Amino acid sequence: MRRFGRLQLAQGEGSVTRLELFLDLIFVFAFLNVTGVTAEQLNPAGLPRGLLLLVLLWGCWAPYAWLGNILRLDRGIMPVFMFGLSATLFVMGLTAREAFVDRPGGLSGPVVFAVCYMIARSGALVFATAAGVAEPGTRRRLSRAWPVLVSGELALLASALAPSYVEGVVAREWIRFALVACAIVAGYGGTFLLGAGTWQIRSIRYWAERHSLIILIGVGEAIISVGLGQGVAVAHPLTLDVLAGALLGVMLAGALWWTYFDVARFAAELALERVSEARRALLGRDAYTFLHLPMMAGLILVALGLQHTLSALRLPSETSVEMRLLVLYGGVILYLVGLILFEVRTLRLLGRSPILGILLVGSLAAIAPQVPVLAQLALLTAAVGAMALADATVFRHRHRRLHAEIQPVLKQSGVTPKELFFDLVYVYAFLQVAALMADDPTWRGVVRGLLVLIVLWSAWCAYTWLGIAVRSEHPVVRLVMVLVVALTAVITLASPEAFNVDGRGLPGPLVFVACYALIRLLFLGAFWLTVQQDPTQRAAVMRSAVPTLLALAILFAAALMPQPVGDIRLLAPARAGLWIAAIAVDLVGNRLVGARHPWTWSAEHWADRYSLIIIIALGQAVISMGTAVVYTPISARIIVAATLGTALLAALWWIYFSKTAIHGERVLAASGRAQRAALAQDAYALLHLPMIAGIVFVSLGLGKTMSVLGNRGLFELGAPLYTLPHLALFGGVIIYLLADHAFRWRLTRRVHPQRIAQTLVITALAPATAQLPALVALAALAAVCLGFMTIEVKRRGPLPRARRYLQQRPRPPEVV
Repeated sequence: MRRFGRLQLAQGEGSVTRLELFLDLIFVFAFLNVTGVTAEQLNPAGLPRGLLLLVLLWGCWAPYAWLGNILRLDRGIMPVFMFGLSATLFVMGLTAREAFVDRPGGLSGPVVFAVCYMIARSGALVFATAAGVAEPGTRRRLSRAWPVLVSGELALLASALAPSYVEGVVAREWIRFALVACAIVAGYGGTFLLGAGTWQIRSIRYWAERHSLIILIGVGEAIISVGLGQGVAVAHPLTLDVLAGALLGVMLAGALWWTYFDVARFAAELALERVSEARRALLGRDAYTFLHLPMMAGLILVALGLQHTLSALRLPSETSVEMRLLVLYGGVILYLVGLILFEVRTLRLLGRSPILGILLVGSLAAIAPQVPVLAQLALLTAAVGAMALADATVFRHRHRRLHAEIQPVLKQSGVTPKELFFDLVYVYAFLQVAALMADDPTWRGVVRGLLVLIVLWSAWCAYTWLGIAVRSEHPVVRLVMVLVVALTAVITLASPEAFNVDGRGLPGPLVFVACYALIRLLFLGAFWLTVQQDPTQRAAVMRSAVPTLLALAILFAAALMPQPVGDIRLLAPARAGLWIAAIAVDLVGNRLVGARHPWTWSAEHWADRYSLIIIIALGQAVISMGTAVVYTPISARIIVAATLGTALLAALWWIYFSKTAIHGERVLAASGRAQRAALAQDAYALLHLPMIAGIVFVSLGLGKTMSVLGNRGLFELGAPLYTLPHLALFGGVIIYLLADHAFRWRLTRRVHPQRIAQTLVITALAPATAQLPALVALAALAAVCLGFMTIEVKRRGPLPRARRYLQQRPRPPEVV
């Protein structure tokens, strides 16, 4: 690996780093906020604003995809910059609602948004310049593009300042719109001036994977919007229409996910490998940097349309039917148009099924205003689903040929597309659990949230094992996974009523348990079909079925217990006891079964799955922190708190990913088959649960901290947090540290003195800061975590052994 100063240039084959995934979590919140502000102003004026915000955010994301192709963003000084960038983008996401219209009180929202945009764009340019000065001809191209790129940033700043000196509301809005448009044109014009040959695509695998992940984020936005359409931690009546709408919404998102990850994603990667280096850079710029934007815009519009459509199932909407259908159906058409252009540019192939999908959606859009809301969504889902059906029937010959060509790329991939799609629903699931606790900040609310979290965790662990065992991307396997994701969304939707009935719709406890039972039974059925030719494995299925079915029976008994109709936050001791008994039977029983089952799967794949769920939990914490102040004008206190919260989450990320994750994978890979079974169950399936719970508690504390700030001055002392949120904030970090230490002890039987010292310091800090203002307590906690992280970095040096192992390890085969 070459170095330039304290920057390390990327060479050869690489993959997206965990630090870049952490950065993408910030974009999840930013895109979600864009969807929210557009949903509140879904009219001919608000929709263009939302699209402009999306293009500006894309202009902040795309340069770092290029930068990650040039530099190792997790080496040298880059991690420090990346964490600072995360805080900047988080503040930018917070001000998305004020990017065009300032709110009274606090700082100027448009100015804060523009300054954050300038920092994000300039940071990429500075490091790209530093990395590119050694490349022939790069200095000249950079010097030619810098003025245009900087002028675009200044135009955005002018759009925040200049309109205030113009009289008339209409004139101000047009001037602002024109200046923002100039900023966008200058940004993309600078990209053309740089030229595709400025830097070559050094890792084709990285480049394709990086953009496929942003498409997954767009699909995830659609899934989260299915839940937000019914509210978070809000118990609206669970009617058949609501449940059917949620199922159809997730299936629509699944069908759109299918269209990209079925062939296009992997075939385009092969196309990049087949062209010359000179053409590769041009193809990468056009097909990925430019043509992924309309696909992303289409997915955001679909998310917006789903949110409005599902809201209309329970309350009359002020938005016209035509506007809602334009967004929902138009979003699908825009996504498919982008997909067609992407396939034409990379494969020189005009996709038949996307064209069929556009024709069907366009035809159904004409009759959709005449049918009920649920039928509108059903028609659209059927039209998009017909594309997959056409590939399996009418277009099957070409489809099979394309699938045969992409098999080498599919075999090289680690975590499969269906596993990534399955993980998306858990962003919403963890968000709902944290919201349940925040809505009822009592010990009863904490118990309710933890019980729901453990049940969701059990389902995730089961399908994680199944996804590793069944590597097939057969349509039937994908269809089952889409169904499981839809059922998971439904039980998450029903979780506010999981313990009591409000009497206005279907019984929440029964809906929750019934859907959960279907998820677990589908797992047992798929498990049986997978191993039906192996008598030993069939016996393992039968052993696993016993505790699973017994636990489901206990949960059904709890759901059918007669309870008074009323406050859904009530938790009867008998029902809670049955839930605890069911969880104990499930966890202990399957732990005993799992220890007797021989593990032969890839250790890398297993460790990657649990690393990703940690990242998803951290992403939920970012969203919880942001949604707490989504309607509060931006202020210096909020900016400081957002920076401190991001720093705390970055420290939690560092604790796990700097060494623990890689060390765990190495120990797991080196262990024998019998020992690997016990390690996989104990260190991963069991000890990662308290890590997730700790992050959820931290998100509860961060959300409550942000919510009490208001728009007062920076140096005005506010009130302290209530006892439970304060304990959740500090206790969540303590639980996370203890679980991390227990994980490492289970692997090596060694004590980690620094983790113990950090835990003791934070334990002492919790009561000492209980009566301090919330912002001061958060600052103290973040300072301690960052201090210990700094000490750890200085002691290890720039490249610890675990990271050397990560660089040098070969990709293991699918089965060890």
